[in-house]
Amino acid sequence: MTCEHRSQTASAPRIHPLAVLLALALAAPFAVAADWRTPAEASDYMRTPRYAETMAYFERLDAASPQVVMQRFGSSAEGRAMKVVIVSAEGVATPEAAHATGKPVVFVQAAIHPGEHEGKDVLMALVRDLTVSGKHADLLDTAVLVLVPIFNVDGHERFGPYNRINQNGPEAMGWRGTGTRLNLNRDYAKADTPEMRAWLALWNAWNPDLLIDMHNTNGADYQYAMTWAFETAANIEAPLADWQRRAFDDVLKPALEKQGWPIGLYVSLKDPTNLEAGLTEGASGPRFSVGYAAAVNRPGLLLETHMLKDFRTRAAVNHALMLELLRTLGREGDSLQAAVAAADAKRFAEGEAIPLAFGLDDATETIDFLGVTSTRTRSDISGADWVQYDPSTPVTLRVPLQRTVTVTAAAPAPAAYVVPPAWHELIERLQAHGITMTRLNAETPLESARYRFGKVEWAARPFEGRHAITTLEQRDERGPDTLPAGSWLLRMDQPKARLAALLLEPASPDSFLRWGFLDAIFEDKEYAEPRVMEAMARDMLAKDPALKAEFEAKLASDAAFAADPAARLRFFYVRTPYFDSEFSRDPIRRLDAAALAGLEQTLRPKLSNLGHNSTHHP
Repeated sequence: MTCEHRSQTASAPRIHPLAVLLALALAAPFAVAADWRTPAEASDYMRTPRYAETMAYFERLDAASPQVVMQRFGSSAEGRAMKVVIVSAEGVATPEAAHATGKPVVFVQAAIHPGEHEGKDVLMALVRDLTVSGKHADLLDTAVLVLVPIFNVDGHERFGPYNRINQNGPEAMGWRGTGTRLNLNRDYAKADTPEMRAWLALWNAWNPDLLIDMHNTNGADYQYAMTWAFETAANIEAPLADWQRRAFDDVLKPALEKQGWPIGLYVSLKDPTNLEAGLTEGASGPRFSVGYAAAVNRPGLLLETHMLKDFRTRAAVNHALMLELLRTLGREGDSLQAAVAAADAKRFAEGEAIPLAFGLDDATETIDFLGVTSTRTRSDISGADWVQYDPSTPVTLRVPLQRTVTVTAAAPAPAAYVVPPAWHELIERLQAHGITMTRLNAETPLESARYRFGKVEWAARPFEGRHAITTLEQRDERGPDTLPAGSWLLRMDQPKARLAALLLEPASPDSFLRWGFLDAIFEDKEYAEPRVMEAMARDMLAKDPALKAEFEAKLASDAAFAADPAARLRFFYVRTPYFDSEFSRDPIRRLDAAALAGLEQTLRPKLSNLGHNSTHHP
């Protein structure tokens, strides 16, 4: 469920028969006064508006309705304004006022991948129908909406007709990456982009109860106009997983099916050339939108309209889903807030395993999947199988689904982490995530645990602007330590403890270390001259028979080592007191309860809790 989509040859779209009727019925709700038609509606779903036209429409809604408030929350890399639209029966303009209503706060974002655009178009129509047209005004009694119609504003304005080769309309649309060619739906954890840091500030300020992220697919052809995904594995607290199963699977999904919109699970193919080989459903890490929501104790729903359905159909299913979601919150809003409160109240006991990475076991179940017929032929162009779909011939397939998630890496929860002040980029990122920390104003001796790393390898090619670490061996080192003055203490007795571990534990694929924030620890800063080590090595061998035996054994067993003069001398250098004691050593400290208690007792009069690092939790 990573939104990594596969290209397929585009075929004529097929609309589900019941959906055809519903799409025609939806023409009536959309046929409001001409001056409130969205640009998509006015063009008969031939075009989607540019950034300025989109924002102008929301500005008109803001001016026309006291229930709509539009605000700027940040700037893109290219300097464009990032806008949020708050919609509520009460016309709230602040997070405090939103939570004071007692209603769930629902955060909806579109155009994180701007070629996948129609979420933005649907939000324009949705806000109109909730407010100025009065068509669905009663649904504002169920929630406060915090809407980001265009998240990736720079990518949106790389506008053109050739940005989505796999998609069926409109005439032109935006581009997947940002102005700096980064994918925002890989940036939640590392927060490299100004857009993501602005998003984090907005998210932490409004502290919503639910995230909705609107996308389009790539990949196979099938009958569903909408597929979706949400987290239910060990990467999310159980009350949230239970709420999502009940609200989405048991309430929302059947309601949409009755309207002619069957919903499928997000399509992740085991074999990109053969849907019948089966599907997989895993767990997302915090680099992704709904994986990040799970890491900060919030449910999240990833919506994926089918790129081969036409623009009108994709808009219609999104519109139907958003209305039905608000109706669902009318029933399940209180239980949503209760699940969020329970998740925020959860604390990891010291030593409790925190899941960091996930895989799938081999178990499968068989499900019905609303597909279309397809053929595979050997291509004389590519030399691979060429998949061709026939959307005029629907078929219900029985396909295997692999969905039993396993934990492939975990770490015992410490009582606290400590980040030294020199690593300011980590500190700034942790603050941006709203993780509560306390600054230590005095140098302090204590006992701590730190990792020492052995074998380390980096990816050969960059991914999202970084050469991530792909292989890492680590061992635990514990003993006397000294915390520098200005270090930051991060207690795990807080709601964002799970996220803290995912960012600071090296076994996490989205840890700061894996993303390359700490690469300097793997570099030599001093070195030994060969002439110096030649003399010192002879003295070491003469004084230490065990070392001599170890050296000779390595010469005999490791041909590459034996042939490398520098490696042979380094064998001795790393065993001298001159070698850098901090080489390949994690600067992040881990404290047990006894060390934390001793630290707090020693520094209690000197602790300075910086209020801007605290996050509001209802």
